[in-house]
This record gives sequence, structure tokens and C-alpha cells, in this order.
Amino acid sequence: MQRDELERLSKTELIELVLRLQRPEKTSRTSSKPPSADRKERREHAKPGGAKPGHADHSRPLSDDVSERTAHRPDICPCCR
Repeated sequence: MQRDELERLSKTELIELVLRLQRPEKTSRTSSKPPSADRKERREHAKPGGAKPGHADHSRPLSDDVSERTAHRPDICPCCR
């Protein structure tokens, strides 16, 4: 909500908004939500994803001697035809 929208609210609406913001977040412990719907806490010692340092690269080498270039384009766009 923007400031001008908040200024147009009545006192009762503002009180209701503040009370709604103060309610604790629903979790599987405080409601009937399943545990899989809970937000996961960030682990301090979590390992970063991706390739590990020193891991060998797995890509195809590019040719130094290119004999021809071919443009591969679809005849019809699959989205808009």
C-alpha cells in the first residue's frame, strides 16, 4: 500500500490493518497447514550449489577451422505461428 492509500483509510481500518500485521505467521505448528508448506530456515553451514572448485569442465571444444556456417531457424514460430 502506498502512503496516499493509507491516508485515505479510516481509523477503524488502520487499527484492523495494524492488528493483522501483528498476528504471528501461520506455520504447521499454529494451524492445519502441512509441514511441507513451512518456510525453510537458512542454514548457517549450508554448502553453496554449483560445481566445486577444481572440478573439470565438460564442454565440447570449438573448432579452429570452420568450413561453413548454417543458420538453423524454425519455419513457423511455435508460439504465435
